[in-house]
Amino acid sequence: MIIKIRTRIKPTEDREKVIKAVRNMFRDAEIFIDENNILTAEAKSLEILKKLIRRQGILDAVRMVLEKGISENSTRFVLNKQAAYCGVANFDRDVHGGIEVKVIAEEGENIMTIVKDIAPRTKDGKIVEEDVLESDASNNLSPMRG
Repeated sequence: MIIKIRTRIKPTEDREKVIKAVRNMFRDAEIFIDENNILTAEAKSLEILKKLIRRQGILDAVRMVLEKGISENSTRFVLNKQAAYCGVANFDRDVHGGIEVKVIAEEGENIMTIVKDIAPRTKDGKIVEEDVLESDASNNLSPMRG
């Protein structure tokens, strides 16, 4: 998987703080800033983001955002820049435009498998396997006896 990251550093923003916001979410990001103050980066690991969304208990909400952003072999979402600076995962654009993230499945990978790994489904607040949920759903569709 490849993670592409992009954000604009506005004149009112501190360049180092924006870099820290990106690094708080993607420690392995290779960051480049062009002459127009556009920060672009590439990363390979989502481990920090995965830990944060689990700790924050927002798996279901994140799953919806990731599924909504799917197009072909990738998914797109925006992280709040100010929240990221504080080490918090917030999937909402902020007044500074947010951090745009694109997760791309490489050859042999499936974007839904990546989405499921980032934000697995939950039931009663606990992570469950996808097939367990499907089994429960089909059991609930069976006719009632009595």
